[in-house]
Amino acid sequence: MSDVFANDGEFMRKYLYLLGVSALLPTVSAAQEADEAIEFAEPAGDDDIAGIDDRIVITATGAPESIDDTGKTITVIDEAEIDQIQGADITRVLERVPGVVFNRNGGIGSTTSLRIRGSSNDQVLTLVDGVRVADPSSVGEGYDFTNLLPGNIERIEVLRGSNSTIWGSSAVGGVVLVTTAQPRTGGSATVEYGSRDTVYVNGDVGYGGDDFGVSVYGSLFNTEGFSALASGTEDDGFEQTAVGGNAYLGLGDTVTLRASGRYSDSLVEIDNGGDTLDTQATDQYSGNIGADFALGLADVFAGYTFAVTDRTSTSSFGPFIANGTLDRLDLRAAIGLAPALTLNTGGYYEWTGYTTNYGGDAKLERRGGYAQLDYGSGPLHLAAGARLADGTLFGSEVTFGADASYRLSDVVRARASFGQGYKTPSLYQLYDAYSGNPDLTPEHSDNYDIGIEAGSADGPLFAALTFYLRDIENQIDYDSTTFGYFNSGEVQAKGIEIEAGVQPVSGFALRAAYAYLDTEVRNGPNAGNEQGRRPPHALTLSADWTSPFAGIEVGADLRVVSSSFDTDANTVRLDAYEVFDLRVAVPVHERFELFGRIENLFDEDYQTAAGYNTPSRGAFVGIRTSY
Repeated sequence: MSDVFANDGEFMRKYLYLLGVSALLPTVSAAQEADEAIEFAEPAGDDDIAGIDDRIVITATGAPESIDDTGKTITVIDEAEIDQIQGADITRVLERVPGVVFNRNGGIGSTTSLRIRGSSNDQVLTLVDGVRVADPSSVGEGYDFTNLLPGNIERIEVLRGSNSTIWGSSAVGGVVLVTTAQPRTGGSATVEYGSRDTVYVNGDVGYGGDDFGVSVYGSLFNTEGFSALASGTEDDGFEQTAVGGNAYLGLGDTVTLRASGRYSDSLVEIDNGGDTLDTQATDQYSGNIGADFALGLADVFAGYTFAVTDRTSTSSFGPFIANGTLDRLDLRAAIGLAPALTLNTGGYYEWTGYTTNYGGDAKLERRGGYAQLDYGSGPLHLAAGARLADGTLFGSEVTFGADASYRLSDVVRARASFGQGYKTPSLYQLYDAYSGNPDLTPEHSDNYDIGIEAGSADGPLFAALTFYLRDIENQIDYDSTTFGYFNSGEVQAKGIEIEAGVQPVSGFALRAAYAYLDTEVRNGPNAGNEQGRRPPHALTLSADWTSPFAGIEVGADLRVVSSSFDTDANTVRLDAYEVFDLRVAVPVHERFELFGRIENLFDEDYQTAAGYNTPSRGAFVGIRTSY
């Protein structure tokens, strides 16, 4: 990381000074108490937010499983942590996960791509309340994270590594599961105002009982923004309205009906080659309806999901209108075969389609099934499975996966996994009138990782070390000379991830997430080069202190990212950068809290995509209530 810290030695000394001052605060407080030996404090907060146990994960098997049993690498971000971070920018939340980086063409509202372990954005499967929300009409059929603001999110689960055995197409780099506000008796509301005339309002209300529960949530966001283009002068604003809800109904002791729905309406001003009046309007609809059946030794889920994305881009060339749709039927089951042996299995049928006003019109059908055996006894947990997927265009795809976890002691656990992934070409890449290639074949990946961890992420002490290697074959790229898409060959990514957290005294916590990434294009015109927009080093440091006197919370986040290239050609370099955020929250009543923060405190000038601006220093204040 020498290139990062060498950028500005004085700059980094400011950070170290501020973090050092933060570290002294709880020490002073402790000194005012009785002279006692310092012991690790019990974790603050509630492990069970709205009925969801943060030690239970879904991404490993598709069914609830303890994070302490799986051999896969998974991070969970809960509602309390999202509130603590503050604000409407989802990137500030997810960058706490090692191996996760973002690229954005401007401010909030501009195209926002997430990469896990060097994957492309469309190689990450994203689900919101169980619905696959990627846009089938987009170039790579990836999810634009600008459409997801964190205010109504209750939990985010991030699996790093390929897992198409459970999740099918797109689970090459990883899987992101987002859960919005679930039914619970009560509600919350937040109002925030800050720099660039930014307003963010969100809230939820609900009821949760033994047999019935419902929640409704919504948010409004509006900002004047700043010029998306680095060479521009006029501000590019963004506005979004989002509403949604979740519900369940118990029918006796064996059947529970579930439903969810979400709608968002966004409008962003964009720059195309210069200051323009161009805009992009995006409407997204998604929903999920299904039933859980508790049938003795088997838990079964059957459901239907849908997602619709309508985009209208305006420019001097006229409007571009695109519509993408996804409909899917799922059947999943967890069957107890023996006291220590479970079969997780399922099948699906999926329809995707897209249309544009430039002649695009295509549909695809996919179907398949998977089976995975899970064995757990004492300190050992093993899992192995396979998926068979069949498409109307690509034929059959078979993927395998396996993982192992072994507890070496009460606090130390070793884990390892192997997972295969595949990503089918998008409808745009296949059938676009100008650049489509109907001869494209799916991308395939093999992912290996091995790690060791001590403690638990929600405990007083946690540390984890992970090594991984991923090979991708038949990567799909764009050729700027032929103006078409093609299967380029092999790409490799390997790296190291380090996580650490400690609560040395009550009310004070330090966290670190570091990732080293080494990527290589293995063949083609860019053979031997690094992949573009994949920084080799990325570090997030966080410090949080709660005063014992008035419950005042003070926190700081430092994001350090090394330099990288903008494209696989390795001709344009993106400089390293460091961004420091400072935040505070003050309870003023048992149900009200004032909060504020300064983002990019030292006004770092940086880019995550060549030629596009990122936010300068900004100050924000707000009030939050819950009941």
